[in-house]
Amino acid sequence: MTINVQIKQALYDQLNVMLNDKITAIRQAMTETSESMKNDTKSSAGDKFETGREMMQIELNNQQVQLNKLMQLHHDLSLIKVSEIHTAVGFGSLVNTSMGCYFVSVALGKIVLNDANYYALSLASPIGRALHGAKVGDIVTFQGKKIEILSMV
Repeated sequence: MTINVQIKQALYDQLNVMLNDKITAIRQAMTETSESMKNDTKSSAGDKFETGREMMQIELNNQQVQLNKLMQLHHDLSLIKVSEIHTAVGFGSLVNTSMGCYFVSVALGKIVLNDANYYALSLASPIGRALHGAKVGDIVTFQGKKIEILSMV
């Protein structure tokens, strides 16, 4: 598989869209949860009302944590200089290996682009740690398998 800066840019753009979609969805869910809390009227079963409001507050807190994580991923992604050509695997590298193509960026998993599979992963992931610092021609071992670095941008 041939990789180049144009593919890296397309992957970067797709990751941005994915993150923006997730951020929009979680914000919408937060709005709906907040509206539910406001519209929830106190019933004669006071304890049930308080339990319901507490459950909604817990849900809102969980959604806020998710939003914060997504915003951090979005920030991290923005730090990538797509036009930068890497000579060793690091943050922002697009790496073609004997086991697949990896975009070392943010951990969002599989991306299909032009009928080819790419994997967006972070340096903190197990495979990211194994690949970190490797150069074209190097062979690294991951879970007992040898992975050759074929090319990178």
